[in-house]
Amino acid sequence: MVTDRITKELIHETTIEDISESYRPVVEIVGIEKFLELSDYARGDELYFPKVENIIAPARNRRIKKEWNGYNSKELADRYNLTTKQIGNILKDEPVYGQMSLEECGLC
Repeated sequence: MVTDRITKELIHETTIEDISESYRPVVEIVGIEKFLELSDYARGDELYFPKVENIIAPARNRRIKKEWNGYNSKELADRYNLTTKQIGNILKDEPVYGQMSLEECGLC
């Protein structure tokens, strides 16, 4: 962002009333300075913010993989508000619970 003296002064003098009403909820969340940084980043383009569920899905999936014991897919589905099919898709690349790899059994 341009940070010459005049721009800094104008940023400091900017109030929420100077910002279009449609953006004020965002300004209330992030503050004027961060809003201006986002505006500088976007340079007039619209920004897309994904749903919270999509952002936290990788953390949720790691937790499901850690909590899975081979028999609790229904319990996990209920806990994370998913279907058992969705749990299966999350776990599809996981080894079968209790199954040894070739390295572990010494046949390699």
